[in-house]
Formats: sequence, C-alpha cells, structure tokens
Amino acid sequence: MKSVKTMNEALKAILQTMLSKRYIGGKHFPEEKLIKSKTKWLDADKVREFEKEYKQILNEGIILRLKKMTGKGSDWHISLNPRTLKELHEMLRT
Repeated sequence: MKSVKTMNEALKAILQTMLSKRYIGGKHFPEEKLIKSKTKWLDADKVREFEKEYKQILNEGIILRLKKMTGKGSDWHISLNPRTLKELHEMLRT
C-alpha cells in the first residue's frame, strides 16, 4: 500500500480519534458527524486536499465505510480496518 507523505491535519486528527476511541472493525461511527467536526475550521483549499487524501485512504482499505440503518433512515458509518493497523500506526508516526 502507498502511504500518504504529508498527511492533512484533519485526516490525521480523524485517524487518531478513531484509534483512541477504538473504532476498529465492528465498532463504527457516523462518517458525516466525524468529518464535520474535524474540517469545520479548514479553508476551501485544505478541504479539497482533505477530500482527496480521504478518498485515497478509503481506496487503500485503511478505513472501512458501511451503510448502516439509523432511526432516521440510513447513513454511512466508518471504522478502522483491523488488518491494516500496523500500516496506520506507521502513517501516523511520520
């Protein structure tokens, strides 16, 4: 897998939050709520950079994205892939 050389601050914050709260495998969190909370202070250029890197992380399989039923319909929920935790820790160290 390719690693992100210079990771966006918001993406790094999301990954660290998910690791610290142990959103790994079966435990998941609403995607929109987490992304809004970490990107609301970014300007437009940083948001575009974040979206590009976030899609790359999704495609690499580091974050799992699932459609879950909620009380108001269905939302996307995300969790960390337990099989890629070593690579994730290496990415966060740099």
